[in-house]
Parts: sequence; C-alpha cells; structure tokens
Amino acid sequence: MAGGASTEESEPLFVLEPLPELSGVIDTIASANPLLLLAGASAIIYLLSKVEDPMLKLSYTSLLALSLSFYVTDSLFYSMLFISVHVMAFFLVWSALRWDDVKAALGLDKARILSIISFIVSTWVLVVLGTAIGMPAGPGVVICASVTAYLWWTYYSLEPTIA
Repeated sequence: MAGGASTEESEPLFVLEPLPELSGVIDTIASANPLLLLAGASAIIYLLSKVEDPMLKLSYTSLLALSLSFYVTDSLFYSMLFISVHVMAFFLVWSALRWDDVKAALGLDKARILSIISFIVSTWVLVVLGTAIGMPAGPGVVICASVTAYLWWTYYSLEPTIA
C-alpha cells in the first residue's frame, strides 16, 4: 500500500477554518467607533446623492462599504455578504424608481406578473408539502422549483398567450 499510513494518521488535504458567528460580527459592528460608522454612512449617502451615473454610484458606495465593513469586522466573508445585500437593495430601489422603464423593457403586464406570482406560490406549496413528507429543505427547493418550472413551461408551450 502506497504511503504506509492509515487514514486516521494522515493529514487532511485542506483545513476549513470555521467562520465567526454572525452574532459576533454584529457585535463588532455595534462596538465599533460610532463616529467612524457615522462618517461612513454620511459618505455613502453623499455619494448616492451626488454621483449621477448609477453604475458609478453603485461602485463607489460598494467599495466604501466593503472597506468600512472589512475594517470594522475583520472578516472578508461577512463583508462580501453585507455588500451583496447592499447591491440587492440598490437594484431594488433603483428598479422601483424606474418601474415604468422596467415594465417596458421586460414586457411586464398584469398577466405575466400574475403568472410569476403563481409560479413562486406553487413552488412554495410544493416545498411545504415536500418537507411534510420528509424531503430535505435544500434539495427540496431545487426539485420543487424544477417541477414547477417544467409544468409552467409545458402549460405555456401548449397554451400560448395571445397578444
């Protein structure tokens, strides 16, 4: 046998460092210097109000928030999680402010919005029923979304909407 050592004695190929608890990260933000947090929030609000181009606005505020949260929490993983929430909130607000343009670009009408809502509700109902019979929640969401997407696609390919 090559190597000569048993599996109990051998070193693992890599070691995963445990991530800090989210509550500990939130405690570090709460215990940070309030003037630093206020200055960071003020700079983000200033950039959101003064920069005209939305993509530059997103880039500048994301970089500032990333550097501030990494300095405060000392965790790049949680800093990137906070930035992903920042980007999602930015695009939600930006699309809400330009809702007419979004509707025109995506071709949204009442029937399509109702169809999307029914897709989400049907997937949720299937996940609830699946977890009731013992299906694991993580793979259950993927399987139920796939089943609902297949049924949705089949319906729309058999019954196309008339413009």
